[in-house]
Amino acid sequence: MEAKIKAACTQCHNAARITEQHMSRKEWSDQLDKMVGLGAEVPDAERPAFLDYLTKNFGPEKATSKASKGQPKKSSN
Repeated sequence: MEAKIKAACTQCHNAARITEQHMSRKEWSDQLDKMVGLGAEVPDAERPAFLDYLTKNFGPEKATSKASKGQPKKSSN
């Protein structure tokens, strides 16, 4: 699926435009609608798989886990 996402989405912008986003499934769905309206090719039959991939890899939880990885651990003294 990663290759299909790249093929559909990087025709007009780089991959960082995707990887820097951390949206809910609904927000990704709205974004796909917008991009399809601008000419991106996302086959209807593959739309659920696109949304699954985007939400799993670039959903809100990823932003939280990414931020917490950079936080120093608190001591338990």
